[in-house]
Amino acid sequence: MAVGIGLLLALALGLLVAQGIFAPVLTRFFGLERTGPAVLPLVLLVFAAAFSFYFGGMAASYKAPSRHRLHGVLVVPVAFVLSLVLNLVLGKGFLPGVDGAWAAGLVVVFLVVSGAAAYVGAHRGETLYAHNQKVARRRR
Repeated sequence: MAVGIGLLLALALGLLVAQGIFAPVLTRFFGLERTGPAVLPLVLLVFAAAFSFYFGGMAASYKAPSRHRLHGVLVVPVAFVLSLVLNLVLGKGFLPGVDGAWAAGLVVVFLVVSGAAAYVGAHRGETLYAHNQKVARRRR
């Protein structure tokens, strides 16, 4: 349940940042359709992934009944596996659009950055949970 909450939060924030906040910037400076891989849009998308998985990991860690950090970190592999399964069910293949070494390397970069951000977020969620429990015990 906690990982699902973190996954939904990460998805919502990722879409909001990539499509809501960065979309005008990408449209204005780079046009609606990119003709080739440009560095800046990829950096912005890596930032959006890190931002969303940070908060997704923090939410999953905070909501977890136990092993808070583990639940926060699990948001990234669950999202990756869910994406693979959804692509296979829809008949698009294992990793659609990944047809070279550079694309596979980019997938690895996104996974590493997202995993690191989720770990930092999970640590923050665990700390926040411990603090809130300490405050709640003092009030009683």
